[in-house]
Amino acid sequence: MGFLDKTIEKTKATTKSMSSKFNEGKDANKIESQIKAEKQKVRDLYETIGKEYYRWTYDGDESHKECFDSLVSQINQSRKTIEDLEAQLDEIRNKGKEERDNIKAEHDAKMEEIEAADAEAKAEKERIKKEKDDTF
Repeated sequence: MGFLDKTIEKTKATTKSMSSKFNEGKDANKIESQIKAEKQKVRDLYETIGKEYYRWTYDGDESHKECFDSLVSQINQSRKTIEDLEAQLDEIRNKGKEERDNIKAEHDAKMEEIEAADAEAKAEKERIKKEKDDTF
């Protein structure tokens, strides 16, 4: 019975671990795509600043110069958003790792219980066998 119990326990632990990894990956991919979008937004803002600077130096129109402050503010906000998203991503990954470590610890504990029960059963069988073989 120990082999079957071990197999069932290993299957359960593997399934839980895979589910945890899948959920972590799903959540991480969502946040990574948000980070990618914010980084693209920052690149676009940098490009816009360059265009506005060129227009300001070429035309001398002060409205282009006033646009810089707004663009820089947007870049700073996006960078803050990226930092926040990266912190969330680290948190998700750490939580997933912790969850899988807990699953592994539970699995190891359960396997020790099963092995102890198997050893106990084996010792009992040996005791019974010795009693039957004992002629006295």
